[in-house]
Amino acid sequence: MDVRMMELGTANPPLQVSQEESYQAYVNFLPLSDKAKSLLKRIFVGNRSIGFRHFGMDALADVFQDSQDELIARYKRFGVRVAVEAADKALNNAGLTPDDIDAVVVNSCTGYLCPGLTSYVAEALPLREDVRPFDLQGMGCGGALPNMETAYNFLQTHPDSNVLSIAVEICSATLFFSEAPDILVSNALFGDGAAAAVLTNRPENGRIRVKGFSAGLFPQDRQHLHYRTENSKLRNVLSQQVPIVGARRGKQVIDRLLAENGLTYQGITHWIVHPGGEKVLDAFQRALNLPDEALLASRAVLYNYGNMSSATVLFVLEEVLRKHTPQPGDVGLLCSFGAGFSAFAGLLEFL
Repeated sequence: MDVRMMELGTANPPLQVSQEESYQAYVNFLPLSDKAKSLLKRIFVGNRSIGFRHFGMDALADVFQDSQDELIARYKRFGVRVAVEAADKALNNAGLTPDDIDAVVVNSCTGYLCPGLTSYVAEALPLREDVRPFDLQGMGCGGALPNMETAYNFLQTHPDSNVLSIAVEICSATLFFSEAPDILVSNALFGDGAAAAVLTNRPENGRIRVKGFSAGLFPQDRQHLHYRTENSKLRNVLSQQVPIVGARRGKQVIDRLLAENGLTYQGITHWIVHPGGEKVLDAFQRALNLPDEALLASRAVLYNYGNMSSATVLFVLEEVLRKHTPQPGDVGLLCSFGAGFSAFAGLLEFL
């Protein structure tokens, strides 16, 4: 069945913080060794690939209120807020109301709630009582694509339906403080945001055709990127091999998806790649032998928002739609990768 994306919507918490402000807060509020301060200055201030991030908190000082109870409360408060804001934008852009939605899929990895975010989003919008809810948890930065594939599969068997697909991450609810280099890098990289897409199988609607998906799961690389529990809190583990592993695994799923659809790299007009970080994008560009302009949208999103985990790739798609003016017949390729180690790709046709 023909599945199309009608519209997108994105949202961030209102607190926007520059990297310089983040660095100053770090050194002002925490006792740090000279070695840690030097590394922090290099990754926060010296690295120009990220300019700003948004955080789900009322003031930057709140970042140091980090009991697990406080972190989960912030995750719930701001996660619901930005998810609903992004969904409202997507629905309004599509000319739909919440009553038009037949299923909702929400993915997140930066906090745990039971019931999941679908319950709170459905209540706040509000969605119909007979809406089909799907919560996807623990899929890391790659989660938006299996979210969309879940929506796509639902639409294959439910004619005349619309699905609301939401990726939401409050990465600031997983901040962990130590002088470990991977933690310092992680705390300089991640921000908060949500992105929503409306997918439909109603043939008269939608400006992007969803063509298909590919995925790969590589547990042998799990040690490079995952959360572990430390001092009763989530602690991100981010090895120096992530850029290399991400590029290699991303290329594998992309090659498979292109082969299944009889396409080559030259047939892709728009590259919509998860900006996991500057080194990730550099490694991805080398592995796929892409020109600089192919990743301009990804680098722009990274600069303005940082890495918002799973939501980020849909921010890149929005950037492509807004700034790069896809033409009818253009082909776009989505790629994201994350914890597990997992990698995902999706194929789009612009109408």
